[in-house]
Amino acid sequence: MCEGTEDGVASRAHSVNQLYAALIKEQMRLQNTSLRKLTDEGVIKESRRKKFFDKVEDGNLTIDEFQRVLLHLKIDPIRAGLVLLCYESASSYEDPCCETTALVAVALAARLPSELAACEGQFETIRQSLCDTIARKTSSAIAKHHMSLESRHNGGGFEHAYA
Repeated sequence: MCEGTEDGVASRAHSVNQLYAALIKEQMRLQNTSLRKLTDEGVIKESRRKKFFDKVEDGNLTIDEFQRVLLHLKIDPIRAGLVLLCYESASSYEDPCCETTALVAVALAARLPSELAACEGQFETIRQSLCDTIARKTSSAIAKHHMSLESRHNGGGFEHAYA
């Protein structure tokens, strides 16, 4: 079925909600937080506690309730978006790659407008192939930085002191 049909949109929304439910459940487990605790702290209503995760999956929480849960669990919206769109696994939220990607995305979003303001002409979206090249170069630079840190951490990088 086409993504633009009503059934396709509903199916995609349910899939997103399922991933959010899994992410919330995983973060609750990692933070040793129960539904009872969320209720006691006023994050969710007592009436929502029963079958809470089913309600998340079905999209039956209000935006306000949903946001309160995310804020209480300190779920970063950029990382959550990456989990939903790229990694498709709730456990990847804790992956350093996911966290690093979110940090780079935020830094790029903060920096790009000021860089473009100094350019002449109308800014247009760049081609996907150029985005892929930028991503490859950025990923390579991050990997090189990581290797350098690992080398120093493991005693490397000090050879010059003993030469």
